[in-house]
Amino acid sequence: MVYQLRKLTGESKVGHTGTLDPDVTGVLPVCLGKATKLVGQLTDTDKIYRCRMRFGLKTDTQDLSGQVLQQMEEGKVRDLLGGTGEEALRRVTEAAAAFTGEIWQIPPMYSALKVDGMKLVNAARRGVTVERKARKVTVHSISQIRVSEDLLHAEFTVHCSKGTYVRTLCEDLGEWLGIPACMEELERTQAAGLDLDSAITLQQAEQYAREGTLEDHLIPTDRFLTEHPSLTVRDEAVRKLIYGNVLEKQEFEDPPYLEQDRIYRVYDWAGEFYALYRYERRGNCLKCVKMFMDAESWKQERKESEDEDHSGF
Repeated sequence: MVYQLRKLTGESKVGHTGTLDPDVTGVLPVCLGKATKLVGQLTDTDKIYRCRMRFGLKTDTQDLSGQVLQQMEEGKVRDLLGGTGEEALRRVTEAAAAFTGEIWQIPPMYSALKVDGMKLVNAARRGVTVERKARKVTVHSISQIRVSEDLLHAEFTVHCSKGTYVRTLCEDLGEWLGIPACMEELERTQAAGLDLDSAITLQQAEQYAREGTLEDHLIPTDRFLTEHPSLTVRDEAVRKLIYGNVLEKQEFEDPPYLEQDRIYRVYDWAGEFYALYRYERRGNCLKCVKMFMDAESWKQERKESEDEDHSGF
């Protein structure tokens, strides 16, 4: 996705906010240009998935793309789930409750994680198993649970922290029930506060790029920073702002009461977002935390604007 969007936009700075397995679909927020400074922050956010798991099969990749390591007869699977849809749903719901909250997961070998500088997936493809330490993750909820009529599949929605492997969760749920299990389908429905309704496909992005309208579908950077109050800098202080200099309180338009160590979004009089600044009561000033405006681009835009203003004379 990063490579494709570089080609479409001509932007060299492109960064994703968390990988998806090859067989997984759904939301993948990608940052362009100055927004790449948000990658770390957005990667740390919770995710929501809709999952379909398969009972009776355990694979080396923990999904249906892998080699089968263990298989259970369908009749035995049904017996272990209680034989009826109602009983199966009760047991799967009970298992889900056991994996809600803070849990420990051992990352799968088929993952992009690195151990001693080596990607686990590369070691797995060479047939090498690397010792992995369990990691603590948070599963906020497992909801909307359904069990298929044949009792061989279960679907659920999981709201979890970053670093949670849903296919590992499927395998662990199966082990709790005494049944080999793996992930069959997975769709990420929300990431970084963005859902499927706000997402576009790669094909749509290509079409918009051809039409010259791709920029209309970009979400402004400050949309992800609304937890920070906003301040408007006076026009005469914009030149200090663009270089990340310290700004005094009186250099802002009608500044409110400022809280010690509080971070603020800083805009110019035209509503253009520039940076995040932190207030320090000692000195009654604000210091730059992160700059999102490129100084050279800003100067060029200002020059073009001034040239237009004088073009009639």
